[in-house]
Order: sequence, then C-alpha cells, then structure tokens
Amino acid sequence: MKTGLAIATLGFLLAGCGGSGATGNAVATATPDPMEAKIDALTDKQRKLTFYKAIYDADYQCDEVVKAVDRPRDNGHRAWTATCSDTGDYYITLQPNGVFTVSGTPQTKARFPKGTKMLPAGTK
Repeated sequence: MKTGLAIATLGFLLAGCGGSGATGNAVATATPDPMEAKIDALTDKQRKLTFYKAIYDADYQCDEVVKAVDRPRDNGHRAWTATCSDTGDYYITLQPNGVFTVSGTPQTKARFPKGTKMLPAGTK
C-alpha cells in the first residue's frame, strides 16, 4: 500500500468559514482538531474538491471525486473514503496541523519523461 502526505490547502475554500476568536482568559480544554470543524463546515462540493487536492498532492490519479464518505476514527483521527470516477477509492485521514494522509491502490499519475516536448495536434 502506498501512502502519500498532502498538506491541506484549504485557505481559499475556508475563507468564509472562519469564526471569531475567544476573548478573555480561556482555559485550555481537550478539543478536536480545529481543522475538523472547518472541513465539516464545507459544502459537499468543496469537501470533494479538498479531497481531490489531497489525492492529487499525494501523487495519485483522480479525474473527479464523486463521493466522500465519513469513516470511523482511525487512532483518534478523522477519516474518509473518497471515490474517484476513474480510479476507485482512497482512504484519507486528517493528521494534526491540517495534513492529510492518503492511501490507496489505484494508478499513480502518468508522467512524461523529463525533457519531453509536447507538439500541437496533427504535427509530427
């Protein structure tokens, strides 16, 4: 099983999801990762896009995430299964500091060898 890490680049998606900070003398309590609440606040489309970005950053192939399903916690971390339209399922866990761990067995992205030049269609 191949595992890749992808840093959650949610800033552009979460711009409208921020809340006001606590004021006064707040007592620190054991709370879930704040990124969990931000992911929960996303629309279904935004969540799928976030998981697509995590899959892509982990160097896997995925044309489009068509389904994202919550899974039971994995060692205390939030987990999901993301289904891509072309390559199958990926297991995604949210690690501390907004880092996703992505694992799966589908095909990795096709890469052209270094120095490959792309010619316009119809040329030789």
